[in-house]
Amino acid sequence: MSYPADKRRLPSKLLGLSTKFVLFISLVIIALCSGLSLYFIRQQSNAMRQALVETGLILVKNLAHNSRYGLIAKDLVLLDQLINGVMDIDESVYVVFTGPDGTRLTAKSKLNVYPERTIAESLIRSSATEVTITPFTVDHSQHRNRLYDFAITIYRKNEQNSPVFSFESEEAPDEVQQSATRQPLIYGTVQVGLSEEKMNQALNAMIGNVILITLTVILVGIVATVLLIRHITTPLKTLVASAQRIAAGDLSVSVESTTRDEVGQLTLVFGQMTDALRERDAQVKQAYRELEKLNQSLEQRVRQRTSELQAANEKLKELDRLKSTFVSVVSHELRTPMTSIKGYIENLLDGLAGALTEKQAHSLERVKHNIDRLTRMINELLDLSKIEAGRLELHLAPIDIVDLVEDVVENYQATARQKSLLVRVILSSPLPPVRADADKLHRVLINLIHNAIKFTPEGGEIRIEVTVRADDFVEVSVSDTGLGIPSNELGKIFDTFYRSQSAPVEARGAGLGLTIAKNLVELHGGVMWVESTVGKGSRFSFTVPVAQLFSQELDSES
Repeated sequence: MSYPADKRRLPSKLLGLSTKFVLFISLVIIALCSGLSLYFIRQQSNAMRQALVETGLILVKNLAHNSRYGLIAKDLVLLDQLINGVMDIDESVYVVFTGPDGTRLTAKSKLNVYPERTIAESLIRSSATEVTITPFTVDHSQHRNRLYDFAITIYRKNEQNSPVFSFESEEAPDEVQQSATRQPLIYGTVQVGLSEEKMNQALNAMIGNVILITLTVILVGIVATVLLIRHITTPLKTLVASAQRIAAGDLSVSVESTTRDEVGQLTLVFGQMTDALRERDAQVKQAYRELEKLNQSLEQRVRQRTSELQAANEKLKELDRLKSTFVSVVSHELRTPMTSIKGYIENLLDGLAGALTEKQAHSLERVKHNIDRLTRMINELLDLSKIEAGRLELHLAPIDIVDLVEDVVENYQATARQKSLLVRVILSSPLPPVRADADKLHRVLINLIHNAIKFTPEGGEIRIEVTVRADDFVEVSVSDTGLGIPSNELGKIFDTFYRSQSAPVEARGAGLGLTIAKNLVELHGGVMWVESTVGKGSRFSFTVPVAQLFSQELDSES
């Protein structure tokens, strides 16, 4: 079986799946290793700098402790020996002793670099007891070198057990006691300068090793990633090639699973799918062969069935025409004897054939009522047959809708009073004349008001409202407080021969009045609708165009 070429082509492959995986994992490895390396280097740098600061603190405090008596005695030899001991340390750059008056007693520097005198002067003025650390930068051998100056004030403490009192002063005991309570006596300051150069050399060597290790780890990780991704994507590439061959119509493709992981399971499922496609292809070919056989006789059978349907349709049209003709003829023929019967009954009720007893008069009234009902049904059948046949003609003319409504309401006032019904007419002012067939519109109003009186219990209210709409139509509404119509019947209330199941049996008609009324309204160019709530009543409304609108349409047609 051959498959048509699919117009949808695969997008051009800018980056394959394996390349994306390798790039992503490589970026993760590079970012992780670089981040860890930078963190390690920063930690080591901070540790080395902290060690340098601690070394400077130890050196300057030891010098301050050991040089106190040398400063008291102005023993420069002792001070030089102490300086030489400190200068043997690789990080040491200079050592400076300053007297209490700010004069530099002795100093030594490896780089011919000395601190500013203001550092010692400020220490003497402030009588600070803690070590002051001052970093600064100097240019040496065409490169900048960062130094740390560690300075501390050497003073005599006010301790009673200090040997300084017996060596340093010949004051009287009472003077010694007084001096003990005064400000501590300053012997001078000592400053030690340490350089970061050796620390930077060690740090640079460590950074080189860290970079080498980081690059090695990144390279090994990328190689391992490439091998792993290739192991994963090779079976996928095989599946893609096989899928392309299947898409081209080659169902002889077979793939075998070489691994037991998810990719292997995918390969196994792909093979099962290929086998299912082969079976489906065989079934489709068989179905095509059967369809070809059926198509050979299908056109002939369709033509035969079409001719049969056409004959049946013509027969149904003929039956429908005969039905309409029969209904029209029968209704027309029934109208004459019904009129004669009604006339005889009215003569009997008028006493032309002699006096009647009360019971006879009541029976004749019931007969007359049913004759009127039967006559109304016959007229409705005749009107319906004319509407369905398209033979109902409208004699349109401008009419006063107010006069028409008041005339119909006046005819039903007596019937409404018998049931104690309040009939209210609400008219908006002014009301323009409407273009309608007065007789047909009279029939519509009679049907709606008659139904409202029939389905409204005693003591209820009927409202007839006439208003002008913004679309050049007049809207007429007939509302009642009767039983109401269930929501499931609202869509069928205008159907032919439909009678509401919720209405009392004695109030049900032939189911033609609302159908005829709706058709008459639509022939006038209007619409009819109903709104109802069970237990509260119903509201039937329809629209007819104003006379001005019709005259404009006639002018445009002419």
